[in-house]
Amino acid sequence: MSLARWLPSSWKQALKARLKSWRVWVANTWLAYDRARLLEALRKLGVKPGDTVMLHSAYSREHGFSGSIGELIETFIEAVGPQGHLLMVSLPYRNAALDWLQSGRRFDVRTTPSMMGMVSEVFRRRPDVLRSLHPTHPVLVCGPQAERFVAAHAECLYPCGPGTPFDELARAGGKVVFLNVPIDTFTFFHFLEHRVSPGLPFALYTEAPFDAPVVDAQGRARTVRTFAFAREAIRRRRPERLYEALFQAGHVRSVRVGASRLMALDVADSIACTDRLQAEGRLFYDLTP
Repeated sequence: MSLARWLPSSWKQALKARLKSWRVWVANTWLAYDRARLLEALRKLGVKPGDTVMLHSAYSREHGFSGSIGELIETFIEAVGPQGHLLMVSLPYRNAALDWLQSGRRFDVRTTPSMMGMVSEVFRRRPDVLRSLHPTHPVLVCGPQAERFVAAHAECLYPCGPGTPFDELARAGGKVVFLNVPIDTFTFFHFLEHRVSPGLPFALYTEAPFDAPVVDAQGRARTVRTFAFAREAIRRRRPERLYEALFQAGHVRSVRVGASRLMALDVADSIACTDRLQAEGRLFYDLTP
């Protein structure tokens, strides 16, 4: 039995603060790393100039990176090079897309903050970054063909399906990189869900689409029609089955740099793995009646 449960809450908070300070000290003293070492780690993961990379990340002093969030982003842009593309998701909520749509809140592509962490929010504010006009799954893109990735998203009935930036990521033979976050932050999972949805014994999406209020890059009020993932489908999700299969097949590459862990995955491998699971009747859902 843990002794911590018997401590006053003020003591617990003090212990947590002391522990965090100790982790920060260890990271900055013994496990610090700079942009050059981060770039080297990305090369070991297979990220090369010209690549298209979707980044999921967390930034903390405990992870040992010696630079700012802006410098971290610049390192990833350097990794993909002038002909490559860097993508991040910038969802405007922390709960569920259906809740956001039902709230009736207006999504402003210019100013609505990303709730996907400070790295994505700092990335969103860069002048060279475009954001797709979608109320539930907007994607940020930097690169010479950024417009191609985001152009059709406002016309897509399915938030992560055909024509979306996730589809463009797949067409580009892209990679997903995870920096100090677990693989269950894999937003491309929703593209895979759409891929298998015709064969599901339940509806992946709500019965009817929503007409969501948005403001576009020119400041014009518009509506974007989109379906949301149904609550029953969310309840039945078992994404850990996909992640386990990806690890077992050796598709997830991993390296450590300082106090940070990076993982990378080719989206083509996730598509092939999903097709295999579907053929074997082992999809990532609870399919019981």
